[in-house]
Amino acid sequence: MLIAAMLLAAIALAAGDGPFPPGLRLNDVQVLGTHNSYHVAPPTGLYTLFAERARSWQYTHAPLRTQLDDQNIRALELDVHHDPQGGLFRNPLFGHGSSALLKQPGFKVFHVPSVDQGTRCVLLKDALAQVATWSSEHPGHVPILIQLELKESGYDGPGGYRIDPPPPFDAAALDALDALIRESIGESRLITPDFVRAGADTLERAVTTRGWPELADVAGRVMIILECGARARSNYLDGRPSGQGRACFVNAAVGTPAAAYLVINDPLGQGQRIKDLVRKGYMVRTRADADLQEVRANDPARRDAALASGANVISTDAPVPCSELGSAYVCGLPEGGCWRRSPVAPERTVSDKPQARPDEPSYTP
Repeated sequence: MLIAAMLLAAIALAAGDGPFPPGLRLNDVQVLGTHNSYHVAPPTGLYTLFAERARSWQYTHAPLRTQLDDQNIRALELDVHHDPQGGLFRNPLFGHGSSALLKQPGFKVFHVPSVDQGTRCVLLKDALAQVATWSSEHPGHVPILIQLELKESGYDGPGGYRIDPPPPFDAAALDALDALIRESIGESRLITPDFVRAGADTLERAVTTRGWPELADVAGRVMIILECGARARSNYLDGRPSGQGRACFVNAAVGTPAAAYLVINDPLGQGQRIKDLVRKGYMVRTRADADLQEVRANDPARRDAALASGANVISTDAPVPCSELGSAYVCGLPEGGCWRRSPVAPERTVSDKPQARPDEPSYTP
């Protein structure tokens, strides 16, 4: 009997990241994520041309599937560029990141146009399809959190080299983005603002009072967050202050109806703020390292502050050591694995039992 029980437990763990303890909520756990999860380092010529600025680009992540399979990653970040006609980014400097896929219309995934276009997935639809396929093959996994950083700025390089801003994310582009996400991931596999709000006055009130759903109820799902400028955020929430009917959460300011998931990237300077917000029920993403500074210096201080802050997502450029930089620095959860209970416990202000949530929430403007 004991051997049989152990075998069943092993099968359950192999099938996903659970089973999860009863009552454990989505915001009770901490997971590891990668920064610019698609990134492939540019050629050495750029390090000479762009000097110190390009040194922060000298990292290459494994394919998304490898990160999910072998590196315990459960949060991804994808930089998204709007290219409605196709071909806007087809001639990168030094041919770095060149691909026939760049001629297709649609959303592109890479870091900086022309100068840092190396990517594991040129098209956003392909990146989302990879996640959806992995998710379907691993039922019961901890929800995968995908932060989409919407790129709208130009870029100033050396010697007057200038990259003009890409097309903005207007209302039509954001509607198309939502449609792509729903088509790629599937409505039943998404954690949406409507699902979490479930009848509360605002999304913020839902997460800070009743709380986020239990992990057992959202295992095997995907949650997507938009990190964007004020204009795109306003377009996305226009007439939908809590993200009603939307596929994504938005990094919205505390005190606004859509506030639920926050991006606070400095755990050393804002560690206490992160702890306070986690206790109030918000989910928070922070960074364990940035611009390869901590990696090159083998300095764990920021990483350790990030882990201790209780932030739900700890983002890193080094889920494995960057051997090409001669560095032993690595970021992972102290206990190993793909999730742990956050060291900062959210406070519950109402009953621990969440209100029933609709399987297929709908919204009529």
